[in-house]
Amino acid sequence: MFDATTEIGQVFVQTTDHRGHTVEEIAERAANRILRVDSKEALHHWLVKYLREAQEAERQMIDKKLTQQGYLEIAQLIGDL
Repeated sequence: MFDATTEIGQVFVQTTDHRGHTVEEIAERAANRILRVDSKEALHHWLVKYLREAQEAERQMIDKKLTQQGYLEIAQLIGDL
């Protein structure tokens, strides 16, 4: 006879409505994750992940604003970074 149990951890989903995540929202998610890491390597991994996410969110916001103002070429150049 084999008896196994599994436990599913918590799932957290954060969405926005017609905008990217703010720096504060990303920082909150990063802090929640970082407080649970157990090694320097894991800390580095999660810091890099959330810093890249913040960079991408900023680029998307700039792209959207430039596109709305009609600066399509500049928006595309920023989107290609």
